[in-house]
Amino acid sequence: MNAPESPAPAHRPRSLFRQEAIDAQREKLLGELSTARPVPLWIFTLLAVAFAVVFVVFAFVGEYTRRERVEGFLVGDAGAARIFSSDPGVVTELLVKEGDEVEKDSPIARLKLEHSQSGGGSTSQQVEQQMLNRRRGIESEQAQAKLIGQQQLVQQRKRIDDLLQEMDQARAEAEVQEQRAASAQQEMHRFEKLGKDGFASEAMVRERRNDMLDQQSKLENLKRAQSTAGRELGSAQAELPLIEMRTRNDVQRLEQQKSEIEQELLQNKAKQEIVINATISGVITNIVPNQGDSVAANALLATVLPNGTSLHAQLLVPTRAIGFIAPGNGVVMRYDAFPFQRFGQYHGTVASVSRTVWTPGEKIGPLTAREPVYRIDVKLQRQTVSAGNREFPLRPGMLASADILLEKRTVFEWVFEPVLALRERLR
Repeated sequence: MNAPESPAPAHRPRSLFRQEAIDAQREKLLGELSTARPVPLWIFTLLAVAFAVVFVVFAFVGEYTRRERVEGFLVGDAGAARIFSSDPGVVTELLVKEGDEVEKDSPIARLKLEHSQSGGGSTSQQVEQQMLNRRRGIESEQAQAKLIGQQQLVQQRKRIDDLLQEMDQARAEAEVQEQRAASAQQEMHRFEKLGKDGFASEAMVRERRNDMLDQQSKLENLKRAQSTAGRELGSAQAELPLIEMRTRNDVQRLEQQKSEIEQELLQNKAKQEIVINATISGVITNIVPNQGDSVAANALLATVLPNGTSLHAQLLVPTRAIGFIAPGNGVVMRYDAFPFQRFGQYHGTVASVSRTVWTPGEKIGPLTAREPVYRIDVKLQRQTVSAGNREFPLRPGMLASADILLEKRTVFEWVFEPVLALRERLR
């Protein structure tokens, strides 16, 4: 009996790669099996303990100083002269500015004094207005006198020209008339001779004689007119310098009156304006009023610091920060004129704290209070600032900003301040 035939193998699709290559590629994509081991716990414990130790040491050893940033300016230590106004008035001109060096008795400011009348207005202003009106009237008279003088000169010169023409015309007519008179006289002599010879009648001779007399009379009239015109010409020519002199005298007289009024104006202005002078030589600082401000009698105008005085800083501290400030506190100074990025910061010590508070808007030296402030004096360690090998002197009136070093605590005290404060209150 024949054995049954084994079934034919199932048909498989043929692949481009061998089965061994496919299996090897599959193992490579999945990676090799490895066992992950966790970091030992003791390492985390050691790091945590080290961090805690560093934090505790920093909290109890590290310190932080609280600072208060303020602004201020430099002034002299002593010997400053304060300049006051002697009378109430208005500052018409400030002749100096902060930091200027002045000599003794040099002008600082001009003040215009006002004396008011009971009915309103200013007496000095009314007097000045009257003087100005008088001066304008005199100036108008001067212009009119010059104009009249010029017109008279023009008219006189025209009259002289007319007289010259009249004389020339009279001279020409007289020359012609002389010829006529001579001809008439010759004619008369000829007829007289003819009359003697019996060739001319007596009437004809008399007629020629009358004609000769008439021509001579006309000649005399022309000579008389020429002489009169000559006299008038001389008089007119002599009048020219007189007109100029009268005009000049009138103008000078009016100019003298004008000068007198100018002098009165200056005297009136001197009565209503005074000049405030420096009492010592030094440097101007702390100018209180601005140009145009009204000042009362004995009001402070400015301060003059003598040359060579040492400087200290005056800082304006807000009332909210004054509680922890006391003499001896350290101060870190920065001067606006010397940027700290290049010139660095400088140190000082609080010397005194004022007991007076300045209200907002009050002027303190070159600064104006923006909020209620106290003024503190700071003694400077140095009177100069350095840049490389150069030393630059500090000057009165320089502006500065500063950090006042207040209480110093450890980091632990700052962090746990609320808890410590609560504990103190509960005691």
